[in-house]
Amino acid sequence: MGYHIDTGLIKDKFKVDCECPLCEIQKIVEEGLMHEFLNDAVMEDNSRIAVGEKGFCSKHFDLMLKRPNKLSLALQINTRLSAIMQDLAPEKNPKSARKLADRLDNAHKTCVICDLTEESMVKYYKTVAELYKNEQSFRETLKSTKGFCLHHYAELLRYSNYAGKFTKEYLSVLFTVQTENLKRLQGEIKWFCDKHDYRNADKPLGSAETALPRTRTKLYGKKPE
Repeated sequence: MGYHIDTGLIKDKFKVDCECPLCEIQKIVEEGLMHEFLNDAVMEDNSRIAVGEKGFCSKHFDLMLKRPNKLSLALQINTRLSAIMQDLAPEKNPKSARKLADRLDNAHKTCVICDLTEESMVKYYKTVAELYKNEQSFRETLKSTKGFCLHHYAELLRYSNYAGKFTKEYLSVLFTVQTENLKRLQGEIKWFCDKHDYRNADKPLGSAETALPRTRTKLYGKKPE
């Protein structure tokens, strides 16, 4: 492939019965990075520098806080607090105060794990397209998925040119898979609503029972656990 990405993971997760296989892959990537930052990365100068500059977003802070290795998190956060405090100074006029306000307001929006996750995911988007180009069996696997969350669908479109001469076909398949599964979910949501009509009280709810949380995944991605 050329991107040093585990194509086996793609093939495996694209066969999982889920609303977005790339969300399943992203979860594995994030878990690996959080484990790294709570273990070996604590002692690495480059990692500590990155944490000082970017810190963690609230999502990844909360996820790491749930894990047992709180000392490692505390060491990382101490580095981040030191970096933030270095940026604080008494402001002498409203203009400089507004500039500092903007920097502080953005301080919680940067995240070293988010950046590294996205860097890895870009490689997966490219590799999915290359797998479609190179392997007939994967084309069938893609067609059998239940589509993707909107963000990951957009990213697959963004890097669709990596399918080479199969790009036009690849885009067509992505569109078909995504629209068919959005219609499927919409039908389940509609039945969930219709089931509340007294005339349908005795009819089975079926898959519509889990339609709302699955639609949540389709619209916003998999909920962090």
